[in-house]
Amino acid sequence: MSNQYERFIVRKPMLVSELPDHDLSQAIPYPVLMGKDLIPEAKAWALYLFIKDITQELKDMCIGMDQATPHKHDFDEMYLMIGEEKAITFEVMMGKETYRVDTPAAVYIPKDTPHGIRPIDATVGKSGGLIPVCLNGEYITLPVDQSR
Repeated sequence: MSNQYERFIVRKPMLVSELPDHDLSQAIPYPVLMGKDLIPEAKAWALYLFIKDITQELKDMCIGMDQATPHKHDFDEMYLMIGEEKAITFEVMMGKETYRVDTPAAVYIPKDTPHGIRPIDATVGKSGGLIPVCLNGEYITLPVDQSR
């Protein structure tokens, strides 16, 4: 049997505790599941944030989190909101519009679209999370002109 594609399997994610334009100070290190640092040929980057059993303490922490600083990318991005129905409600800002999105769902963000996301509610006892997927292989943000 050949191992021609073994190099494309990430068996041990890389942990990160900070991302540009995001405040993860209240959070634990998160596993990067895919990216150029793990597989040089990768044209996608993905981080995994999941809570198996949402507690009141975690809910209170989520509700107090700031939205990511509005930013944009020169590549497309997706947010995969995973988990049980209405486990987590996210506020998603795209351009000048804001949406409430419950798990499970997905949001596609075209390149150069100013955006930000934050959890605004969670259901104690349920499981849910978020997988941001950047379609370029690494996480790089660009500033947004706030004067517009």
